[in-house]
Amino acid sequence: MNIRLAVFLLLAFSGTCRAFDLQSFDAAAVRAGGRELSIPVSAPERVRERGGDVCAGYPLTMRLKSRTVTLPASGKWTLESHLATRDDSFGGRAFPRGVRENISAHLAGSFSLLSRNVRGADFASVYDTRWAKEWTPPENGKAGQGSVGNLKPSKEEEMWVFNMMWVGKSMPKAGTKFLATYNGRSVVVVGGYERGPSSSRFLGGFQREVLWYLGAAEDSSRVTLSALKDQSLRPGPVNCR
Repeated sequence: MNIRLAVFLLLAFSGTCRAFDLQSFDAAAVRAGGRELSIPVSAPERVRERGGDVCAGYPLTMRLKSRTVTLPASGKWTLESHLATRDDSFGGRAFPRGVRENISAHLAGSFSLLSRNVRGADFASVYDTRWAKEWTPPENGKAGQGSVGNLKPSKEEEMWVFNMMWVGKSMPKAGTKFLATYNGRSVVVVGGYERGPSSSRFLGGFQREVLWYLGAAEDSSRVTLSALKDQSLRPGPVNCR
């Protein structure tokens, strides 16, 4: 009798633990910006067994150019070109000479990381515009350079970078993580490396990998940004359930 009870309890406990196993899903068609897109769903972040919501946030007020925003907040986002990373090479220089120097190697490395985590990722659909295949232009600096001097993100961070037109101390420390949510998908994004855009039409800007994974259309989809309590989460797609 005791043996049967022990087996029953063991099986029951095993069943409850499956929610914390890493899962993967096939591509799913979703609507974004009024058009049908085929967006693969990522394997979610492995969730440790702990209390509370892994994606829990908190109210955060930030000063932007000409306005103040309190997160969580939703708005339109523009597409941002790429930032040079600590892993990119430019012949001994910290940054490229122009917006296309060694960009192919950068995109190949980013896509390699992306395709390991997102089943069905297709290079042509991810990097589908000119701006998604260039370094950020040299505005008051160098091509590929953000707003924090020579400080550069890692390759993994850069894929999920976002920026806003922060003013003064409202700009987060480089590497601070936030949560972007749209269409039932969530991504841990990284802030503090770049400022912009200046246009008040946009809440901010995302790297192409972020918009692609969320299934969000540039300039029209209203993506929600939240402050993130758990800074230990890795950048990229996350399962918040």
